[in-house]
Amino acid sequence: MSTAATDRELDLELTAALRGGGHRVTVPRLLVHRHVRRSHGHLTAEQVHGELAPGLPSLSPATIYATLDLLDELGFVRRLSTPGGTIVYDPRTEAHHHAICRRCGRMEDIEAPVDIRAVEAAAAKAGFRADHGELQLSGLCAACATP
Repeated sequence: MSTAATDRELDLELTAALRGGGHRVTVPRLLVHRHVRRSHGHLTAEQVHGELAPGLPSLSPATIYATLDLLDELGFVRRLSTPGGTIVYDPRTEAHHHAICRRCGRMEDIEAPVDIRAVEAAAAKAGFRADHGELQLSGLCAACATP
């Protein structure tokens, strides 16, 4: 879906996926989907709630968490864990990797070819079936590395 997708296009896309999976179509789900898909970065559930709640005060944090996890299940976002334990949601679902600052938590997309077949093969040998793989680098971002 292009970044210039209209509300209607985004709503139709999510509606088809929800109905196809036997889920209800609700206004909060549509709003969260629109917001996250238009985002240009990694978002926490708290950020999504803080950005949407002023326009819809009845929107609860629990609804945001449940909706983001459903969007991950449906393939509209990727749920990522940071080394500090924070969960972020990435609107980019195509293969890419991440660099995460261990001090401030900043996360950046990394575009680089990485052959993870050996890791997937080792996981399969251990009885684990991977859905997807990515490389996460941790260290210090430029701002935190500067003395």
